[in-house]
Amino acid sequence: MTTAWSDDHFIAGDVVLDFANTVYRRTPEVGADLLDSAGSLTSWLQRAGLLPALSDTPVRFDDPQAVLREARALRGLLWGILEARKDGRELPPDAIAGLLSLAARSVGRDVSLGPDGTVAPRTAQGALTTLALRGIRLALSPPAQPLRACHRCGWYFLDTSRGRRRRWCNMKICGNQAKAARYRSTHT
Repeated sequence: MTTAWSDDHFIAGDVVLDFANTVYRRTPEVGADLLDSAGSLTSWLQRAGLLPALSDTPVRFDDPQAVLREARALRGLLWGILEARKDGRELPPDAIAGLLSLAARSVGRDVSLGPDGTVAPRTAQGALTTLALRGIRLALSPPAQPLRACHRCGWYFLDTSRGRRRRWCNMKICGNQAKAARYRSTHT
């Protein structure tokens, strides 16, 4: 079964964070993996705009199961980096090295690097390289907005709220659940 991606899966403010959020929830323990098949990964990459515009041929990976394992490993590396960034800790060197290693395998062949620093995949394999390079950029040159994690599910997001006090990934889902739970606890 392929996960049906919706706008609610792309709420983080950065494609790298959206990719890190491809589990049902991250806390208090990791929930169901939304990258449950190579088809789910392919449809996520298409929805995120990370697959090159190829002719009418469908996107195919040489070894779909290996690419799925690599995507999940990439997500794990990103989790380590994003947790450190969120908590103000030193970035884990092994996670940075993992991103650099993944990127080094495909730069030039599967992705193109523009003179302005843009990264564009040339092949389906280049989509993960693009995510790795964007992850390196996010780690070493963080955006002005603070990186936060949802208090309910642990999904990451850039806090673009006016007062920089956003607590939930999505008000419609986690925010409403938290408010309903708080209401029930005070009115029982």
